[in-house]
Amino acid sequence: MVGLGRVWVAEAVAEAVGGELQNGASGLQVRAVAWDTRRMYGQGALFLALRGQRDGHTYLPEAFRRGAQIALSERFTPFPHILVPDTWRALHLWALAWRRQLAYPLIGIAGSVGKTWTKEWLAYLLEGHRKVVRSPGSFNSQLGVPLSLLSFPAEAEVGIVEAGSSTAAEMARLQALLQPTYGILTPTYAAKAEASLYAAVLQEKLTLFMGSVWLVAPDAIPLAVLQAYLPSVVVYRVGPAEEAEFRWEGGREGKGWWHLPDAPPLWVELPSSNPALQQNALLAASAAYLLGVPASVLQQRLATLPALPQRLQWIQDASGRLWLNDTYHADPTSIGVALEELRSLPIQPKVVVLTDFSPPSVEAHKAVLQRLAEEFTEDQVYLIGPIFAQLGWGRRYSSVEEFLRQAVLPAQGAILFKGSRRFALEQAFARLSGYGPAPELYVDLERVARNLARLRQRIPSSTRLMAVLKAEAYGGGDILMASFLARQGIDYIGVAYAPEAVRLRQAGIQTPILVFYPGEAPYALYREYNLEAAVGSWPLLRYWAGAVPLHVEFDTGMGRMGFLPEEVEAVLAYLKAHGAVVRGVFTHLAAAHQPEREATRQQLEVFEGIYRAFREVFPEVLGHVLNTAGILHIGAVAAYDMVRLGIGLYGIGEGLEEATALYAPLLRLQSYPSGRWLNYDFQSSLPEGYKVATVAIGYGDGLPRRWAAEGGRVFVRGVPCPILPPLNMDLLLAAVPDQMAEVGDRVEIWGPTQPLRQLAQALGTIPYELLVHLGRRVRRIYTWGERPYG
Repeated sequence: MVGLGRVWVAEAVAEAVGGELQNGASGLQVRAVAWDTRRMYGQGALFLALRGQRDGHTYLPEAFRRGAQIALSERFTPFPHILVPDTWRALHLWALAWRRQLAYPLIGIAGSVGKTWTKEWLAYLLEGHRKVVRSPGSFNSQLGVPLSLLSFPAEAEVGIVEAGSSTAAEMARLQALLQPTYGILTPTYAAKAEASLYAAVLQEKLTLFMGSVWLVAPDAIPLAVLQAYLPSVVVYRVGPAEEAEFRWEGGREGKGWWHLPDAPPLWVELPSSNPALQQNALLAASAAYLLGVPASVLQQRLATLPALPQRLQWIQDASGRLWLNDTYHADPTSIGVALEELRSLPIQPKVVVLTDFSPPSVEAHKAVLQRLAEEFTEDQVYLIGPIFAQLGWGRRYSSVEEFLRQAVLPAQGAILFKGSRRFALEQAFARLSGYGPAPELYVDLERVARNLARLRQRIPSSTRLMAVLKAEAYGGGDILMASFLARQGIDYIGVAYAPEAVRLRQAGIQTPILVFYPGEAPYALYREYNLEAAVGSWPLLRYWAGAVPLHVEFDTGMGRMGFLPEEVEAVLAYLKAHGAVVRGVFTHLAAAHQPEREATRQQLEVFEGIYRAFREVFPEVLGHVLNTAGILHIGAVAAYDMVRLGIGLYGIGEGLEEATALYAPLLRLQSYPSGRWLNYDFQSSLPEGYKVATVAIGYGDGLPRRWAAEGGRVFVRGVPCPILPPLNMDLLLAAVPDQMAEVGDRVEIWGPTQPLRQLAQALGTIPYELLVHLGRRVRRIYTWGERPYG
């Protein structure tokens, strides 16, 4: 299911597709498009009755039961619909009508591999310089491309769409639909090495760029070949060839000189040692440069490109283990990408669980084993299936059942869990990770990265960034968030207490860590794990001075922690006399979101004097004052040397995108007579026309009991459903309209329909409280630009 870039009235859709309104379709509004009833939620969707391996018309009753507003159909049905001769053609006509209304340029991406990576990286590099929209996920097919176009809003500055095809005719249809202004060709190859077959595949891909202004392509393709196919298109080639317009002169580790066509070369650091990913990054950067992003900005951002394979799902379980879950597909290429992702994580120890894959040849499996042996010991690799079982390396199991009976996985670290669909490895994952039905907190790392980029834009480029990850990263899961943010170039991590820091160090996180409330812990602990301590009182200063690096806190008006301003000279004298290593000096603003208040101005003035005094004695000291609210409302004038990012990473703050969604599975759906009294102490009665839904989440997972008592609601398929109080420890009961839900549905606690900020406001609290109270029973699932539905 995909949301539309604008609300369409049924008459406008019918006009675009040349269809007829039937059975009350007139005047209906369409806000989303659905094609799979299993992934439908909410109201206002148009259901596409497409003919393929299955006939979508068969599912029309189910679609309307799940909330469809209207359908696009080739047959007359008893439901509101637009009648057309061919639903596939109608979808393309609808998308083409909207494409003609989009005033901004589109970038088309085609090639055999790397389309999604290049698209995501280009969007990241353009962030802050162009308002970007792009196709969701890997929507690059005859279905995905028109849906991508329909999802684009009217207001943007550039759109990015990937296009995939298996025949020249398919690509020609996509070219007529997209009409890309600019193009990127990713590496292209044929299934076999014959020159004639490769030429046909290359011509098929290049069809997309007929009529484009320019094309960025790998230098492996001769310029003459590209110009022969696209004589009117300006071609820029990328790679190590001497004649490439964007020449790369670097080593396997990803560091080197990037030569630009009209500017001095730049020294850049690419985020991967994988040559294919390096090329994807350079293709995206070259296109971004042609679109006007300054070279200096690209130099900075190339080093922090997020590494996220499209199907790899990250899950942090209750013990803190990180699972890289890809039980959908396995072949040598996707295995290589997954191993590269595992390699990029600083988390230790690392383990690989892998099944037999396609092609099912001993030679292909030996080649993968050779790569595994270069990076892992035999004890770190668990191999499942009859082909791996006959090879003499790794921990080998002939079947998934044998693996489940005999294997013992580490209790911490990162586990790559990858296999072919035929092994049904997802069922093994559910058993190994210890989860049955459980609540799930989805963290959209794409939005986290965008929030980070937006916050970075508010401060000078030289200002360092501290990610405050106390209380398990505000409930989002500390290990994965620390790993991800380290990958994004965060300079420091802040935690409240030493055990939080030790947990991150034991997981392999190497970023400097500041402990805000160190107490009088053993020196040896801080030295072993390379931790820094915050001090804001004389007892702590006397204990820690000279023992570990310090950040000195001053109370400039908040009244919570820190030395008083008038103590600055005495503090400096003591630090100097005891040979203290002082890394930072800081304060907390009481109302950073209100810079116009006199009290806030006074705090900043007081800290300025303290900072200058410290700089005279400790010239390299890092001053840090601003939190997320301060970055957004005060910005560069008080950024000093470092800022502290916290809940703003999850989108809590003006102009940021909420990055979390909390869901729980529906376990039971039961009819009772209306008016029946239910739940503890018979506190609730069932309204007429409703069933009782039992949902697997309760106050034991961190939800406040008053939420149910004060008229709280959950959302099932986008429909608000009242909670039947009281909230139980493990469960909640909700009243769900008849014929609307099924056992197994995900129930939204907060998310797209009811954002976290909205729920917090309704409860008279703040988003911090709801997030940090989430217990470890709540599974943390990390995605890139995807929500559980659509």
